[in-house]
Amino acid sequence: MCGVVAVITAGVMLTGCTGSAGQSGADDKTINYWGYEGGISTETAKQVIADFEDAHPGYTVNAVVMDTADFDVKLPSTLGKASGPDLVYTGTEPNHLGRYVNVGQVSALDDVWEENGWDDLVPSTQQRLTYGGTPYAVGNELETVGLMYNKVILDRLGIAVPKTLKDLEAAMDTVRASGDGTTPMVLACGGPCYAGLHMMHALGYATIPTNTIVATTSDGDGAYTDGGWLEMLQKFQEWNDAGYFTADASGIPDENHTADFCSGGTAFMVKGPWMFNAMAECEKANPDAFTFGFTGFPVAEGMPFQAYVGTGKAWFLSSSLDGNEEKRQAVLDLVKGFTDASTFPSWIEKDQRFPAMAFDPADYSMTGPQQEAMQIIQDAGDNGGPVDIGFNNSAEETQVWVSGLQGILGGTATPQEVVDQLQAQLEKDQAAWAEVK
Repeated sequence: MCGVVAVITAGVMLTGCTGSAGQSGADDKTINYWGYEGGISTETAKQVIADFEDAHPGYTVNAVVMDTADFDVKLPSTLGKASGPDLVYTGTEPNHLGRYVNVGQVSALDDVWEENGWDDLVPSTQQRLTYGGTPYAVGNELETVGLMYNKVILDRLGIAVPKTLKDLEAAMDTVRASGDGTTPMVLACGGPCYAGLHMMHALGYATIPTNTIVATTSDGDGAYTDGGWLEMLQKFQEWNDAGYFTADASGIPDENHTADFCSGGTAFMVKGPWMFNAMAECEKANPDAFTFGFTGFPVAEGMPFQAYVGTGKAWFLSSSLDGNEEKRQAVLDLVKGFTDASTFPSWIEKDQRFPAMAFDPADYSMTGPQQEAMQIIQDAGDNGGPVDIGFNNSAEETQVWVSGLQGILGGTATPQEVVDQLQAQLEKDQAAWAEVK
C-alpha cells in the first residue's frame, strides 16, 4: 500500500502513488513539503503555494499529503537529512514534533519568531510549539472537541441540548428508550480507533482537571495512577454497558463511521471543527433527517468548564536547512504566506478551519457551528488544555490506548488493567524523554 496520498506541484494536484516524497531539484530550489491534507490540499493552502511560486522564481513546492502512519514510518529516518522534507505540517506533541526536536532534526525559530508575527499565536497553542523555551513550529488549525448533535432527533424526542454530563446521560437514556432504533452516541473503534481517542479527549477534560492531564505526558511529571484517569475509563465502560455507543463499536472501522450520524440514525457524536464541512454536506444530502448542531462537551457537576484547545497541526522546518540560508529563508517565506492575515478569510470561510493566530471572530462570516466552536475556546480560557489524549506521548502509548479501549468495549479488559498498561508505557516514555533532553 502506498503511503503517499497525493502530490501537489505548482498548485496542481496529482493523485496516486507517485513516489516523489524524496524528490529534490538539482539546483536545490525544490522545497519538499510533507503534510496532512489541511496544509496542502485545502483551497487556501493551494493558493498560498501557487502565490509563493509566483513570487519566488525558480522555486517549486513538491507537496505530499501524508497520514499519521506515513509520518511514523518515514520522518524519523529522513527529517534533518537531504533525502527528507524541508517543511513538515503535522502534530506538535512530544509524540510528533517533540521527539524530533530532542534529537536535533528541527530548525529552531527563535531568530525569526517575532519578526514574522508568530508571537501573536494563541497562548495555549504555544505550549506545544515550544520546547526548552525555544519555539520550533508555527501552529495552525486551532481546534477543540465538542458534542455534535442531530437537531431533528433531539426535537422529535423533546431533548434539550445537554448542559451537564448528567444531562447528556439522561438524553442518551431517552434516545435508547425511544425504541425507534436510534443510537445515542456514535463510536467506532476498529483499526486506529480515532473516534475512541476523540471520546477520550471529551471525557477526559469533562472529568479530570486540565493541569492533571497536562502533567500526564512524556515531558511532564504526572501519572495515570493519579486521580481521575481510572474513573474516566470506568465512565467509558459504564456508557458502553448502558448501550449508549454504536453496537459492536470495537469492530467498526474509522472510515465512513459518521455515515449513520449523517443519515439520521444517531443522536450524538464527539468531533471537532475539522468535520464542519462534512457535516454541512450531510445537511444538504439529508435535509429531512439531519440538522447539525454543535456545543461544548458538558463537564461533570462541580467542575469548571474546560476542553481540549490546541493546534491541530503546525509547520516546522528541517534542521538540514540550517546550513542553507537562502533556502531556509524561502521556506520561512512559504510559512509566512500560510499564516499571513490576508489568508484568514479563506481559511475560516472557505475551508472552515481556524488559524492559530489571534483574530477577531466578528470580522469573518462564520457558520453557527464555527461560532459555537469559538465560544467553546473562549469559555475554556485558561482551562483549555493543549494535550490531545491518546495521541500525545508516543506511538507506543497510542497503541496501548487503542487496544485498551477495544478491550473495554469487547469485555476483554478492565479500566484498571488499561490504567496499569498506560502507566507502564508512560514511565518508559518519560524515561526516554529525560534521557535525550
